[in-house]
Amino acid sequence: MSAALAPPFIVAALVLCVAGVMKLRSSTVPMRALGVGEVALGVACVVSPTSPLAVALALVYASFAAVAVVLKRRRLACGCFGDNDFPVSLGHVIASELLGLLALAAAVAGPRGLGWVLDQHATTAVALTIGVVGAAYAVVLVYTVVPRAWTAWSAG
Repeated sequence: MSAALAPPFIVAALVLCVAGVMKLRSSTVPMRALGVGEVALGVACVVSPTSPLAVALALVYASFAAVAVVLKRRRLACGCFGDNDFPVSLGHVIASELLGLLALAAAVAGPRGLGWVLDQHATTAVALTIGVVGAAYAVVLVYTVVPRAWTAWSAG
């Protein structure tokens, strides 16, 4: 089972890395510090995953989901990816919950990271890498573009 969870676990870690990198551009020290923490945890989960790191990743996503629920009720933006233009959507909440559950499942099953991907047959490793990067990009779009598109559509 842990092999099946490896790609989604890596996706969850990479999405956290992207969010962290985007926060590094912030003008506020707390946001930059949060970004550094997110990048550090994400990279650790990709490079050298352990069950405690996977639990930490699950807790981070659980906290993101909780904050997203509050921000959604107040119709506020979260700035998750450096964008403060659009309010938090239900997609933010659901994506954070799902990523947290994936990380928790990986913690129980035994997380696998990039080393496991690279240990596969070359064609499998390439396919997995392309799939993981594509899936991470799609999840980032759920957080960033979908709310923007939904707001534009519902305003028209």
